[in-house]
Amino acid sequence: MICRKNILILIGFICTVFISCKNSLEDNELQKLNLKADSLSIKLNSPQLKDVNAQLLKEPNNASLYNKRARVYLGLKQFPEAVGDALRAIKLDSTQALHYNTLVDVYFAQNKTRQAKDLLEIMEKKFPENTEALLKLGELFYLVKQYQKGIEYVNKALKINENLAKAYYLKGSIYRESGDTARAISSLQTAVEQDSKFEDAFYDLGIIFAARKNPLALEYYDNILRINSAHENARYARARLLQDLNKTEDAIAGYESILAKNKNCENCLYNLGAIYLEIKKDNKKALEYFTKAVEANPNYLEAYFARGYTYSALKDKTSAEADYKMCLKLQANYEPAIQGLRELK
Repeated sequence: MICRKNILILIGFICTVFISCKNSLEDNELQKLNLKADSLSIKLNSPQLKDVNAQLLKEPNNASLYNKRARVYLGLKQFPEAVGDALRAIKLDSTQALHYNTLVDVYFAQNKTRQAKDLLEIMEKKFPENTEALLKLGELFYLVKQYQKGIEYVNKALKINENLAKAYYLKGSIYRESGDTARAISSLQTAVEQDSKFEDAFYDLGIIFAARKNPLALEYYDNILRINSAHENARYARARLLQDLNKTEDAIAGYESILAKNKNCENCLYNLGAIYLEIKKDNKKALEYFTKAVEANPNYLEAYFARGYTYSALKDKTSAEADYKMCLKLQANYEPAIQGLRELK
């Protein structure tokens, strides 16, 4: 007969073996997952991904590393992998709001707004002082056009921290979208006061003032370009405003500076064509730019029409007719092309 003491020793041994086997299985599963991710990093040729995989092989239970890898996957648009790693980070350490924020960002990127909203509401209760979650809820309501609800969440974040540039930017976006331009300007200006390198806020202010053909917009675009000289949208918007302000030579220089780095800027090519057609009265030069515009974008309806009109002005009816008919292929019943064909007869 086996004595009670021996039975306890035996049970203890079995438990130890079981726990050891369980841990070994979990470690093996983690290694398999990480090896799979490592092969994906090679396939995607991502040094960032390869680096974090190497770290995870050494620290397979490090929540922050899984969160880091989820961020890398998000940047690479590998959404299922990003979700998996974000969930693992939360499971390993549910006390870190940033792990939840990463999962929210992945849901946003996938346009899974319901999952994002549900998770953000959990975060609001679990991390009531987390302004990032409050602002994301505000953004979510902004996206579904529930503007008042969006403002409420932004204001909640500002009560916690009144210096949040992102909060004022989101407020400005909501006011602008809902048609309250005065409040939009005020909020966006506050955003750039809080963060003097807030490119998006400067850009939106530029767009608002450019719509009024107010030269003040140029200052906002120039602020962006001082921060980021490669900001093509700001360069284009600046050149477009110069064109609208009848500063033709400056506009031409602006468009050409963009084309020097991006020869396929279709709108730059189209606008240069319009300048040479309407202002400089150089039909051949205009034709050259409109042709480049349709080469850059074979579905550029307005460029085909403008080139057809230019051909017509050059007495090339055959080419004009071909471009007008192309317009009608792209958009049936396109009235300018129908009228152009009538005038060729």
